Amino acid sequence: MDPFDPAIQNIAVAGWKPLLTLVIFTAVGSFFFGALFTAVKRGVKEEGWFKFTKKKDLKD
Repeated sequence: MDPFDPAIQNIAVAGWKPLLTLVIFTAVGSFFFGALFTAVKRGVKEEGWFKFTKKKDLKD
């Protein structure tokens, strides 16, 4: 299919605005991925998910 306006297609592919958008979405995505990873790690450690036991608990 032919684009409606070829100038818009050229601007969307080249330039700094797509890179800025990519940087913003990468930053926001990495924040939420880090929050998810931290929550799962904390849940495994503090809530006892997957029934891992600490060695300190066995000595007490």
